[in-house]
Amino acid sequence: MNFQRYLSAKRTVDERALNPRVERRLADEIEERSGDGSGTRDPLHVLEVGAGIGATVERLLARPWLPDRVAYTALDLLSANVAAARQRLPERAAELGYAVRTDGDRLVASRGKRRIEIEFLTADAFEFLAETDDRWDLLIAHAFVDLVDSSAALRAFRGALAPEGVAYCPITFDGGTYFEPARDPEFEDHLVERFHRHIDESGDSRAGRHLLSVARKVGEGDAEGGVLAAGGSDWLVRPRDGDYPADEAYFLHYIVDAISGAVRDDPEVADRRLSEWVNRRRHQIDETELTYCAHQLDLLVR
Repeated sequence: MNFQRYLSAKRTVDERALNPRVERRLADEIEERSGDGSGTRDPLHVLEVGAGIGATVERLLARPWLPDRVAYTALDLLSANVAAARQRLPERAAELGYAVRTDGDRLVASRGKRRIEIEFLTADAFEFLAETDDRWDLLIAHAFVDLVDSSAALRAFRGALAPEGVAYCPITFDGGTYFEPARDPEFEDHLVERFHRHIDESGDSRAGRHLLSVARKVGEGDAEGGVLAAGGSDWLVRPRDGDYPADEAYFLHYIVDAISGAVRDDPEVADRRLSEWVNRRRHQIDETELTYCAHQLDLLVR
């Protein structure tokens, strides 16, 4: 299956899931920094790690609280993601009333007094953060921290932020994967447990709560530090009026394939039962019967 199409398909899933209270606190932080809105302050410097195909910057372009001057760096490990982001953004921005032009390696989106300069980079996030001397006012890690060591991520983020800067970590997986209806609950529980263990080999299947705990300790004794806001942001995909919204059937197929691919070589998962599970779940998607939920947290950390 196509990873860039999956990233596009999950945009509507993410939009429903994002915690509005955490985003409101982020908006308050940004608006406080922006002062009277006169535009005389320096641009808001934003770094997004794991930026994918640019869905987050597209989303922010529509937010009324975004300052008029923003310097946005979108970083991703995969060159195919970066290429897709550069190709998609002009059309998406135009739909929001922006004029987009190229300025060297950057894209510049302008609408009225608002000017957003966007630079796309292909790099490993940790290597980039270790080597750069730049500092950002806002670091965004959307659906990223569970892919890596959560403590190491927080340390790297701290080193990249300017004084009073904040890290926004939405859609951080926190150890819950659920499918309904379940014909074989015992096997499904075992399958999900093995899938989470696979995540833990390189990432953190409980990154949400771990990041919450580590960030709280970092902020102990500092009224201006630590966790500024946190809340649930569960993915929930279910049939509506006899169909799945947008391209969310593709999203579900990708999730089923990703889970089966992750455990396919696991000696504790029987091949026959895994194949039966995959076929059953694919059939349920095609018949618009499957409901899927993943438990996640949004966090805003100083």
